[in-house]
Amino acid sequence: MSLEGKVAVVTGGGRGIGRGYVLGLVGQGAKVVIADIIDEDGKNVVSEAEAAGGEALFVNTDVSKSSETQAMAAAATERFGGIDILVNNAGLFAGLPAEKLEVMDEDLFDRVMAINVKGVWLCIRAALPSMRQRGGGAVVNQASTAAWLCNPTRLSYNVSKAAVVATTKTLAKELAPDGIRVNSLAPGPTDTEALKDVPSEILDRVVASQCIKRLATPDDMVNAMLFLVNPQSAMITGQCIVVDGGTVMLG
Repeated sequence: MSLEGKVAVVTGGGRGIGRGYVLGLVGQGAKVVIADIIDEDGKNVVSEAEAAGGEALFVNTDVSKSSETQAMAAAATERFGGIDILVNNAGLFAGLPAEKLEVMDEDLFDRVMAINVKGVWLCIRAALPSMRQRGGGAVVNQASTAAWLCNPTRLSYNVSKAAVVATTKTLAKELAPDGIRVNSLAPGPTDTEALKDVPSEILDRVVASQCIKRLATPDDMVNAMLFLVNPQSAMITGQCIVVDGGTVMLG
């Protein structure tokens, strides 16, 4: 697979799975814009990408704000000429409290929706003019197995990721005439900093429920993402690829 000459944007690309996405795309020859809210993380990944012989740009971006997503797209066009690939990885999960319905914080619920759902829409809308001008593109939205497992006390996160799957299907139909494919990727529990506060006994139970008895790694997600943005998947759109070791089996 090769992405030479392509320009990609990865939201939430400063750490965890997002960092893996950036380095995976760079490894395939793409130039990458890292959109994140933490300057230090984003700049560190730029350094890693450049050390690997690639080109990358960090743009501080709150994906829940239209003005900032538009500025992100403008920066990608100014530096690299446009956008071919968008990976909507930014999301709010780590540190979310486990709260029952009647005590759930309303402001936090709204913040989860703003980042996890509205952010996907705003970033696609910002990248759309460039993708159209360049004759098409590929979008990968980060969903989650939470969309189907619906763990109790995680309402806002579960609902947000189900909405990402619906957004993916809807926009796959709308943007197909523009040559833009839209898919989503649903990780199961993945060995990143986002799981650092999850008790080990809970993770053990999760792994025991899987067909493949281990936590996923960022590389597992990177390989799936690279397939979805490459020409090898040219006939695939509106799909959600579940990468979870066989816990959620669709179809």
